[in-house]
This record gives sequence, structure tokens and C-alpha cells, in this order.
Amino acid sequence: MKRFIELKHVKAKDHVRGLLEELMDRLEHKLRHFTADAVSLHVLFEENGRHALFRAAVTCHVPGHTVAAHEEQRDPGAAIRRAFAELERQLEKCKATRRHERLLRRSKRSRPGVRVGAEEGRVHAQ
Repeated sequence: MKRFIELKHVKAKDHVRGLLEELMDRLEHKLRHFTADAVSLHVLFEENGRHALFRAAVTCHVPGHTVAAHEEQRDPGAAIRRAFAELERQLEKCKATRRHERLLRRSKRSRPGVRVGAEEGRVHAQ
């Protein structure tokens, strides 16, 4: 996986970089089924000293999709963790779409020989 980390106006660079590397390793483990050259991850972390706000923006390019998440918090660790959590949620949704899981669930619901009674809400075999 290609990794790009961009830090702007950050005072504790070593601490932030360590947290980012840890979360990127975890994300790389989840995306190991893609080839290494096909996936890229760009992380932008910036500190706004005037308002004491931290902004984390994460963009991941996988074959066929570009997924992005951003978060703004007063706690730098919380901003980074929430942005990565949102990115992981969106990647799981993309993975489910690629596997056609929605269609698989639909086919289980529409099995022949099984109907749902509207008034009782119970399943009846024919």
C-alpha cells in the first residue's frame, strides 16, 4: 500500500505519526486482499492553534472506488481515530457491494415455498 502522510502545524509530530502508522497498519491488514500497488492512502492532519481544533482527513483509493473521511475535534487522538473508523466503515460497505451481499440476502428472503402472513407476521410453509 502506498502511504502519504501530511502534517500541518503539528507540535507533537512523533506522537501523531506513531498513532497514524498504527492505524494505517491495521487498515493495511484489512486490505491485504488487494495488490500492494493498487491501494493508496493519503492522510492529512492539521492543527488550528487559534481555535484549538484538530482536523484529520483520510482518503483511500482502492480499485474501482475512492473512499474519504474527515473529522474535526478538540482532541487530536479522537479526531484521527474517528476518521479512520469512518473510513473502515465505508470500506466494509464497498466490500459488501463488490461481493453482491445485498443480492444474496434478497435471494434468501424470496425463497420459493415460503410466504409471510401479513396479518400475523409469521412464516408459513406451503
